[in-house]
Amino acid sequence: MDISKLPELEQFMLHKIYNLNINFEKNFKIYNFHTLYKDLLNFCTVDLSAFYFDIRKDTLYCDTLDSAKRKSTIVFLNVLIEILLKWFAPILSFTTEEIYSLLKININKSVHLENFPNIPSKWNNIDLKNKWNELIKVREACNSSIELKRASKEIGSSLEANLIINLNEKMIKITEGVDFSELCITSDAKIEKSKSDEIVVKTIKAEGQKCPVCWKISKNRCERHSL
Repeated sequence: MDISKLPELEQFMLHKIYNLNINFEKNFKIYNFHTLYKDLLNFCTVDLSAFYFDIRKDTLYCDTLDSAKRKSTIVFLNVLIEILLKWFAPILSFTTEEIYSLLKININKSVHLENFPNIPSKWNNIDLKNKWNELIKVREACNSSIELKRASKEIGSSLEANLIINLNEKMIKITEGVDFSELCITSDAKIEKSKSDEIVVKTIKAEGQKCPVCWKISKNRCERHSL
């Protein structure tokens, strides 16, 4: 798999898998199944469910079948399920065997006869990790601002919000080309230059019509789903 052709988000997740695999191999060799399972559970709940799946569900549900981003997402998900099955096999033996038999319907083989995944070193990308750590800080600030508006009943879901994100020049360079409306699951997001090092986010209620497909709200026709 040529990971250079994948979007940065998928490359970042592969980096996380690379580092998780190092811990997996270390804990498996010393039979430290408690820590091994805890690491896997944390990856599934925090990195996948609350982060990656939360962002990419819009792509899977709303992009066209020939969308390059949607195809990349499916490629990553196929890689992911193969890795997770082998990681979880010693812990969830019957569950992984059942899933494996459904995925490999024409192969009469057990998942417990498979080797653990061989994770390529090229998945390790420190520069990308550093960049996305900064992006996640911005995302967390945006989510906090959105939650305040939800708590006051000014908006319901995050898609009812538009964001104005104030960043300094250094952070603007780091976030160049990043769509924070996609990252934060809002209808729109704009970056404004600030002299302060603090990330300041203003959340306002989105106005206009809601797209029946992606549910984003805009005064103009939805560019993705206009007929």
